[in-house]
Amino acid sequence: SLISIRSHVESSKISPSYQQALHYQLGQKVIIYQELEVEKLFNRTKSATKYPTQGSTAEKRINQWQGNYTADFKRAYLDIPFAKGTNLIIGRNQIFWGTGRRHAVGISDNSPPFDLIFISSDFSSVRGTAFISKLDRMWHQEKRRYLANRYLSGHRLDWRLNDRIELGISEIVLYGGDARGAEWYYLNPILPYYASQFNANTEKEGLTRNDNIMLILEGAIRPIKGLRIYGELFVDDFSYVGRGDPNDFACLTGIIWSNLLKSQQLSLVSEYARVNRWTYTHLVEENQYTHFGSIIGHRIGNDADQLYLEANYWLNADTKLALFGQSNRNGQANVKHRFRGEKYSEATFPSGTVEGKHQIGCYLSLDQANGWQFDLQFSHMIILNKNHKNSPMEYHNQLAFQIGYQYNQNTSRTSVLP
Repeated sequence: SLISIRSHVESSKISPSYQQALHYQLGQKVIIYQELEVEKLFNRTKSATKYPTQGSTAEKRINQWQGNYTADFKRAYLDIPFAKGTNLIIGRNQIFWGTGRRHAVGISDNSPPFDLIFISSDFSSVRGTAFISKLDRMWHQEKRRYLANRYLSGHRLDWRLNDRIELGISEIVLYGGDARGAEWYYLNPILPYYASQFNANTEKEGLTRNDNIMLILEGAIRPIKGLRIYGELFVDDFSYVGRGDPNDFACLTGIIWSNLLKSQQLSLVSEYARVNRWTYTHLVEENQYTHFGSIIGHRIGNDADQLYLEANYWLNADTKLALFGQSNRNGQANVKHRFRGEKYSEATFPSGTVEGKHQIGCYLSLDQANGWQFDLQFSHMIILNKNHKNSPMEYHNQLAFQIGYQYNQNTSRTSVLP
């Protein structure tokens, strides 16, 4: 449990919050996990600040209480082991697929958690994972109006070649439609999605599929002790036959250098991410890469890039002092702006009037497993062309903090049979 008083950088008000997690293990097998948050997630515009909405949705997962408060069971699942190294998770849980330290261009924690069935298994130095989940519904507005069901499936292989090299490959499919249910061939964890969609198209019967299939390639190397270099490539669409559609990519790369100085208390972080204009969009309206309107991939969304720099100094095992700088550029396109046959070769990046947000700051963090929690952050932000309008620079100072007490109680009961 964590009871705290906090402020968010998006809001000027201070408010109490409560978080609680229950982890119950039945013997050495089944795990029951439930996580609850009660806090002020809404701002004065009545939109959630925790999961920023950039796309369309026909549903709402979190209802607003009195005073902009809400309660959210963001994780609640059963974890069932079948054999050594194989686990099945059923329920609501987060997925984070990527090598990045802060964000991921494939599946991140930018959108609400998924209601899913998830399986993972270890085979020597290779881990295989697969899942199927039900997403929010969306209104389809073109040609005829209908309420579309939406689904997300993914499978992944992680290969640790040795202590210095890691590789990963993932395939994801998002699909939906009028009264459409889960497709059985997308439930097969070892069947390629692209081949499944291609073989499912039957022109004689008038049956065609235009599902949103994506590929993620990842890698990380540790050339020397304490240094980690990583990268991700997200391929939403790649035209290998010259059909005239744009190639939709997103990429992320970074460096973490730890254990610097004689005391080994200093670490440096650098991370850059770029998402092209049409990457998280799709020709089919309901196949946009969102969950309850929030981008499933990187938080910056379409037509944007971000550079982040950070220096951390550990005062002790629980306390960290950090300096950071972040630069964001956002073009005028977003996930709702689907490809309409534009001359993409002439498009600039970022497009239109570019909004820039440049921030520098510092923060102090105390994180004890059982005791006081403290986070204090101060930053100075410069905003250029706010809301993509030619306007003078804006300067803002932001202060955010959290002080709370975390209480962990571990109880166990042992039975001795005669």
